[in-house]
Amino acid sequence: MQLKDKNVVIIGATGGIGRALSFAFALEGTNLVLVGRRVLILKALQKEIKSLGFKGKMFIFKTDISSEKEVRRLVRKVSSSFKNIDILVNAAGIGIYKKLEDLSFDEWRKSLSINLDSVFLVIKEFLPLLKKSQKSLVFSMGSGMGKIAVSKRSAYCASKFGLRGLMLSLAKEYKNTNVNFILLTLGSVLTAFGPLTLEEKIKKNKKGKAYLDPIDLAKTIIAKIKNGTLKEEISIYPKNYYEESRREKV
Repeated sequence: MQLKDKNVVIIGATGGIGRALSFAFALEGTNLVLVGRRVLILKALQKEIKSLGFKGKMFIFKTDISSEKEVRRLVRKVSSSFKNIDILVNAAGIGIYKKLEDLSFDEWRKSLSINLDSVFLVIKEFLPLLKKSQKSLVFSMGSGMGKIAVSKRSAYCASKFGLRGLMLSLAKEYKNTNVNFILLTLGSVLTAFGPLTLEEKIKKNKKGKAYLDPIDLAKTIIAKIKNGTLKEEISIYPKNYYEESRREKV
């Protein structure tokens, strides 16, 4: 797929992976819809992308993706500017890692709401616009912990196991249509996601802990789109991730 002038929606555009993908798609000459919770960071991201000489259409929207009302409003606004959406990226997420007895019901519900329910909601509401594209792609950020259970991460694992089921089921459901579903099953990424800060992860990285670089990850995704090597699940892990997961060192 050639990306120039394609219409791309990125949910969670201000996070580490979403931000990297925003720049990566911008460099390919796409039009952008950047969605997030923090309007000031969205505005700063928009300004930074424009400073690189971006010439396409770009819109930013502050949206609570756990709200059906707000997601529907987002889709209405997007549909007023674009007749179709070619690529939808679900990059928003939350990582709450706690023992069961320390995990509140609100934290449990928030984990599933952001990591699973919102993905269902966003895909369902954007589906009419995705169907209007000659060929559309829907990406969601899965996790190795959607395949490997790890202690003290029951809420996160449950949400990512659920996400994997959702995406793989939709891939089969829409197999013979123009809408393509791709689950990106990722290992640890060098971002501020989860209980550790970015600085803490950088320190661990210097001591030998391997992480995926979000910029390199974005480049890999772009390359796979352009060369047509996408499939319904793409697993990308840093060195020793599988072994560390089994030893619960992730």
